[in-house]
Amino acid sequence: MALTNHRLTRPMLAVATVSTLCLGLTACGGGDSPSVSAPTSTGTTSATQSASDTGSPSQAPSSSSEESSDTSTSGESSTSAGGDTVAAHFEPGQCYDDTVNWKLTPCEQSHKLEITKVVQTTKDSDDLVKRGVLRTWTCNDAVAPYVGSPSAGFSRILGQPVPTAVDPGSATDIVCAAALAKPDDSGYEEIDYSLKNRIKDKGYVDYRICTKDRPSKSDSPRIVPCTEPHKAETIGGYVIGKPNGKYPGGNAVDRAALKHCVPLAKKYLGTTRGDVIAAANSTGEPGWKQGTTMTACFVEATHGTFVKPLKGMKNRPLSHFR
Repeated sequence: MALTNHRLTRPMLAVATVSTLCLGLTACGGGDSPSVSAPTSTGTTSATQSASDTGSPSQAPSSSSEESSDTSTSGESSTSAGGDTVAAHFEPGQCYDDTVNWKLTPCEQSHKLEITKVVQTTKDSDDLVKRGVLRTWTCNDAVAPYVGSPSAGFSRILGQPVPTAVDPGSATDIVCAAALAKPDDSGYEEIDYSLKNRIKDKGYVDYRICTKDRPSKSDSPRIVPCTEPHKAETIGGYVIGKPNGKYPGGNAVDRAALKHCVPLAKKYLGTTRGDVIAAANSTGEPGWKQGTTMTACFVEATHGTFVKPLKGMKNRPLSHFR
């Protein structure tokens, strides 16, 4: 199994429209201390501004945090000056039109964002950096249980904290939202359904990410639609570690990747093969310091490309999937 360290971070759900997404397969080199490049965003609010607004990307608080707890709010709404309905309080299951207006929209109507979790906590509220790490970790961790699959932590369904600019209670809560990235990584999809239990009910395959390059060989595997020839596809992913920004070292991260990705690949393929192998991209030290502590699991072809999903391929030749 080939293991490489990559920065697995997701773009902020910026206040401005985000037209370009980085799903986290950004080049950062090998070793324990890969370099980090900034997430891409072409909206009027840059990714850097968004990170500053939120303190940096966020994820879920550890279970030992005495101040943290899930909460459901009243779901009251109000009308803005422009006549749009906006939520007075965020609560899980609410859907919103986009990252500009944050208009509360029925989930069966066209929308881009969905609230996955609201955590009441004042932990690190006096430290923007630590608070940002906590926010990123919290919301990355919230994706899998919301979509109903422990292996769904790395899919086209992205988790991020709601920007503090639209959350007046951000000092006492962490509001997490999810969005579905387009297959070509060019923006958020408009959907007319809820993401709640989506992977549990529909399966992972439709939400996998495909790369033109082998993740184990390329520092920057290019994301392409899965309908195009590709060399690898994600089979799931995991949030590992704790939201404290402390990197355990490359060996520990690799051991966790082996523990999760090898059996997941065997289950996904239905067998163990030599021409299609398990691979993983794991966050390096800079990502951990920002609260992104993720491992993405892949199956990749050692030679050639494929188009059809490899789930359940067993001993059939790879040519069958081209």
